[in-house]
Amino acid sequence: MIRPLYKTASDAPAQRGPDGHAGLWFDKFCDKWHVDKSHWKVSKPDWVKEFTDREMGSRKQVEEHALRLMRLVERRCGRAKVFTTAARFVTGLGRSHPLENGFAWHPTLGVPYLPGSSVKGMVHAWARQAADSKLSCEAVAQLFGGPENTGRVIFLDAIPAAPVRLEADIMTPHYAGWDEENPPGDWRSPVPVPFLVTADQTPFLFAVIPCRRNPENNPSGDLETIFAWLSSALDGAGAGAKTAVGYGRFKVDNEKTKDWTQRLSMQEQKRRDQREQEEARKTPAGRWRLELEGKSEEQVLALVRIHLEQEPLPDPADRRAFAQAVLDTGLYDGWRHGRKRESQTQTGKKKLQERARSLRDALA
Repeated sequence: MIRPLYKTASDAPAQRGPDGHAGLWFDKFCDKWHVDKSHWKVSKPDWVKEFTDREMGSRKQVEEHALRLMRLVERRCGRAKVFTTAARFVTGLGRSHPLENGFAWHPTLGVPYLPGSSVKGMVHAWARQAADSKLSCEAVAQLFGGPENTGRVIFLDAIPAAPVRLEADIMTPHYAGWDEENPPGDWRSPVPVPFLVTADQTPFLFAVIPCRRNPENNPSGDLETIFAWLSSALDGAGAGAKTAVGYGRFKVDNEKTKDWTQRLSMQEQKRRDQREQEEARKTPAGRWRLELEGKSEEQVLALVRIHLEQEPLPDPADRRAFAQAVLDTGLYDGWRHGRKRESQTQTGKKKLQERARSLRDALA
């Protein structure tokens, strides 16, 4: 475990860099506390506002992480959806911190997140209290697991699907420090306590996957049931801290879910194309086919002139592979009749026929 660096924080950099990990700065480099004088150098609200001046997290890293999560869910036949905060959301409020209120930061992304264990606990509580009464307690226990069995589904961490804007909030405990002789009351002078919250309209990606340890007990209906409870719990009860006063409500965002599904599909297609190219480069025919992709007719004519006429390729198999790749472009039939395909091609009729003969001879 890494110990907080509060006592030596005065040796830390004067300020956090734009690409720094905000969570590490918040948890480890709180340099506003006078150890000897036992009070803050600046007001707590002013220090909290240091984390509201810009979006938290690198867009590239956050989106790459979300795509990896989507890919895992797809390959494990799970379910994933984007939910957008409909109110302020706060996570990790009970963590120890000089501010008195902690915050849960993703260890690598530097953004707020909701651990999978918290998501599971929230949905489990909702299932027991507000789920369809037709489902028995035993059936709920089978889904979530218990002392005698593992659950059927795994809840993954809920992560932002975009960089996050944080806001400063205040709680004002009026009834702190009272005793029998000094009872609580509204006449007391409250001491405002600041804390960080995630702004509303922030998209989060929630996901569940089947538990492979119980392959025989993973009907697809389990995931649909779990996700129905998840949607209801996020909308009705909320996630994170202070849900009793309206924090942590989420709404299903079908548009963003569709967008991320499409982005994953595009990335997977790109990966398949890259693999095909890697396989193609292992053969002469594949290498030349890739070399000719996207080239204009004039550029292909120049390559024919160089590789088959001026400086013929030394390897006969390589020459044939090159000639076949040019033939596959469909340009040869026009050239042998002295016709060009593209209007911007400058090569004349006689030269076109010469290039066609060179191709024919290479293939002979």
